[in-house]
Amino acid sequence: MPAIKVLRWCGLEVWWWVSRLVRLLLRYWLWSLLAVIIVCVGEIQQNRWPLIVIVTYLALLGVWARVWPVSFDRHVALPSFRRRTKRWVRKSWGPVMDACGLARRTPGEETVAVPSRRRLRWIDGQLSVDLLLLIGQTVEDVEHAADRLRTAVGARRVRIIPDDTYTTCRIVWSFGDPLGEPFLATIPDYGHGADYGSGGELVAVPVGRTEDSTTWWLPLISTLVAGCTGAGKASVMWSTILALAPAVRSGLVELHGIDLKGGMELTMGRRLFTRTATTPVEAVQLLEDAVQRLEERTHALAGRVRDHRPTIAEPLVLIVVDELASLVAYSADRDLVKRAEAALSRLLSAGRAPKFLVLAFLQDPRKEIVKMRHLFPQSLGLRLRDREEVAMVLGDGAVQAGATCHKIPHLPTRHEPGSGHRGQHARLTQLAPSAVAASG
Repeated sequence: MPAIKVLRWCGLEVWWWVSRLVRLLLRYWLWSLLAVIIVCVGEIQQNRWPLIVIVTYLALLGVWARVWPVSFDRHVALPSFRRRTKRWVRKSWGPVMDACGLARRTPGEETVAVPSRRRLRWIDGQLSVDLLLLIGQTVEDVEHAADRLRTAVGARRVRIIPDDTYTTCRIVWSFGDPLGEPFLATIPDYGHGADYGSGGELVAVPVGRTEDSTTWWLPLISTLVAGCTGAGKASVMWSTILALAPAVRSGLVELHGIDLKGGMELTMGRRLFTRTATTPVEAVQLLEDAVQRLEERTHALAGRVRDHRPTIAEPLVLIVVDELASLVAYSADRDLVKRAEAALSRLLSAGRAPKFLVLAFLQDPRKEIVKMRHLFPQSLGLRLRDREEVAMVLGDGAVQAGATCHKIPHLPTRHEPGSGHRGQHARLTQLAPSAVAASG
């Protein structure tokens, strides 16, 4: 048995070296031909040094790639791939635009007009190019060709980013998978872990990492998070709560939680919550009390300010609702459902300025399930079932712009809980139970 394992290991090693050598010779066939000519000339002149130098060079590269693959990829393979890809895109720009349906032919002439490119460059591991559209073309035309642009270049995904005037756009191709591996969140230091605007107001919290390897900041406004079961909604919830822990401790933020799964989720961080509800009756009462406080605050602020700045006396109130559909659709008591819908609608429509916000999670984003879906100013899409659900959550043009939530891998092939889209593909932090407990 050990002999079979040794033979299998030797076979795999031989296959690795041979396959890499063949791939190298085919990819750089011109340099390979030149090396063969140099070696042949050296053999004719009875000089073995060219052969020794070339073999030694290839052997050192092979050992580097085999023993230290991460270092080899970073310093050799990736730079080489990026140079080849950039050179190919620049050389094949016209045919690619024509094949993707973005070219224009003038009747009676052989010339083909294509959108001009500017600043073709690699930024944070992604190939980016700014387009100058032809007269009569729109950003929507590019969005409709997004998947063709992705496959033409061989990218893993593509994003179409319009400019401020929506008259031109940028194409961003992503080739690797920087979000493939989960990572643990860290407990923020006291007084940190949030973004304070120029006026000292709490405006955003870090909840994850984008495909650009930058921090993904979640603006603090009422937010709807939709995703299938196992898509990672808990990552959004606890990443937000953990990032707000210093503000909760200082008294600037007050958390209220509704968990109709018997408290299985929110009980982990119960010390962070001012108030929690685990039954429909308690949940409706919590929402109606929040509406009453909202009305009192709006009356007190009327004529003084248009946008409240949280203080210890009047903090920002964030109501976390786990499984929103259980509260507004699945309850057998229709009177409680109507009261919950009325209270949530009031909080969503009037809560932004006095700082009464809702962070809600659900699996089914259909309008008949969540009637007040359109009142959420911000939505996050995790893994969803189809394009229609993506449009329900993120809007009609989301898929064309690159928010392909329905293509996030699913079991049994691969699972990526916590990966989703808002304006950009990102992965939320994964929290260990010890981190949640410690944040309390």
